[in-house]
This record gives sequence, C-alpha cells and structure tokens, in this order.
Amino acid sequence: MQDQVNILVVDDEPGIRTTLSAILEEEGYNVVVAEDGYKGIEAAKKTKFKIAFLDLKMPGINGVETFKRIKKISPNTIIFFTTAFFAEDLLKEAVKLGAQAILYKPLDIDLILKVIKEDLTKTKILVVDDEFAIREPLKGLLEDRGYKVTVAEDGHAAIEMAKKTHFDIMFIDVEMPGIDGLQTLEEIKKVDPKTKVVVMTGHDVENLTEKAISRGATTCIPKPIDDMDELLQLLQTIKEGLVRTNILVVDDEFSTRETLKGVLEDRGYKVAAAEDGLTAIEMAKKTHFDVMFIDVVMPGIDGFKTLEGVKKVDPKTKLVMMTGHDIEDFVE
Repeated sequence: MQDQVNILVVDDEPGIRTTLSAILEEEGYNVVVAEDGYKGIEAAKKTKFKIAFLDLKMPGINGVETFKRIKKISPNTIIFFTTAFFAEDLLKEAVKLGAQAILYKPLDIDLILKVIKEDLTKTKILVVDDEFAIREPLKGLLEDRGYKVTVAEDGHAAIEMAKKTHFDIMFIDVEMPGIDGLQTLEEIKKVDPKTKVVVMTGHDVENLTEKAISRGATTCIPKPIDDMDELLQLLQTIKEGLVRTNILVVDDEFSTRETLKGVLEDRGYKVAAAEDGLTAIEMAKKTHFDVMFIDVVMPGIDGFKTLEGVKKVDPKTKLVMMTGHDIEDFVE
C-alpha cells in the first residue's frame, strides 16, 4: 500500500509545493511540504520519510546543506534534487554526497512518478570491486534484469555509500587495495545489518566461505561469474528470503565436525563450523543460525556454557547438544 510511504517536498516556490504534493497525494502517498530547508529539517525530525524532494537553490539554507542535515537524521531517506538552474558546483556536490537524481524544472510529473516507483520496488544492489572489467559488466547484466545497481571501486567508498543509502544486496570482492572484502563486510554489517552480502573471490571459494559467513555474509561465489543463470537464481533466493537453513556445527574434534558439516551440506543446508564455544558465541553475534549442533565436552567453555552464551546473543537459535558419553550424566 502506497499510503504508508511518506514523502517530503521542500521548495520555496508555493506553486511547486502545491502542485507536486497534490499529484503525489492523488497517487496515494503521504506528503509533507516545507517552504525552506530549515523547516524541511524539522519535518525530518518528526517524521520518517522514505523519499525527499529538495530544491537545490533556496534562500537561507540551500538544498545541499539541507541534504546533509536530513541524512544525519535519516540516513536511509532517498533524496532527489529539483532545480531550474545549472549550478555546477552544487550539482557536483549533490552527486558526490549520494543524491539519487537531479530533476530539472519545469518538473516532468510522469518521470517523477516513475522514479518513485522504481526506488520503492526495485531491488537495490551495490557492486564493490576494484577491477573495472568485473564491476561494470556485472552492473550492466544486473541492470538488464531490472535491478537498480550502483558501483564502488573500493571498500571505503562502499562503507560511505552504505551510510547514506540502504542496499538490499551487496557483491563485495575479497581482494581490494585499502581495506579488503572481509573488513568491508564487517563494517557494512555495523552500518546496515539488514544488507545481504555476497562475497566474491577469484581464489579458493571453499576456504573463504566459512570465514565470510562467520562475519555475516550470506554466501561466497567465484569470479569471474560464468554462470549468470545461477547468479540470478541466487539473487531470487535472497530476494524472497528463501535462503537455506543456516546451521553451525560446534565441536573440537575435526573429524566429527567436518563429517557432520559435509552430511548436512549434501542435504542442502548452509553449514558453518566452529572448533570451540567462544568462537561459536562470537559467530552468533554476527550471523543468525537457525540451528546449532554443540558438543557437550569441549576444552575452554563446555557445551552448556556455550548454549547459555548463544541464547543470550540469539534466543531464536534452536540448539542440539551432542555427546559421546552417557547422556544421563548430563541431564538433570
């Protein structure tokens, strides 16, 4: 239902405010108007806006400064600038700050309704890779299939973008200059825990997958991406929230741990492993596991203390205790 979508219109021209707000309200959106940047900022403190239209040149405080302040209050608000002028410096700054688009006056109402619909319905993807030859073709392929795609050439840029815009899915290369993909993943998860992250690597996927999942990634895939159909199926799975049951196997014995992991993976489960209780608790802080298999007897903290620690971090995880000893010795 569109009537739950709040839109802010900030413009010093009464005619623009009245016309745009009337059309948006007819489309079922909830619209708040403000005649200058200061009032727009105050409105953002009171109401959570999905989208804001800001006039670029206004008396008092211009659109770019208004943008900066609204983004501090509501980082996920999607912002469009409107302008009747070509102010090159302001336009460059607006794009650099992460404006969604710049719309020129007189406003094309059909275009405005189209961009609103796209931003509310399209899955937003960020592709993070320092290689142009990987980044741009992947962007093009995803755009051709209806996704809204942005690119970043390094981890720092991706983190800054995540502070300003919510991305549904990110593809992050592991090996990048500056901060690598796993460090980028950790920072992204701090900024926006709801973003699903797919880690990409040109090296050993199997060894990297466990590390990536333990830091909050959804999965790890090889690059270059040769099987586009498989990638699209993965995206559909993530979009629909049909990611496989996520299991953690906690056991200090390598043979037990890896055998159980392999058996579960063969049956279609998504499985990570931890060799002790402390590692399991740390992993549970970063990733939700639907089920955990925990060995009772382990060095460091035993299975029951691990159980308590995991339940404090993630009460929804279902826990299965395992032991090679007499179970009655452990049941009170």
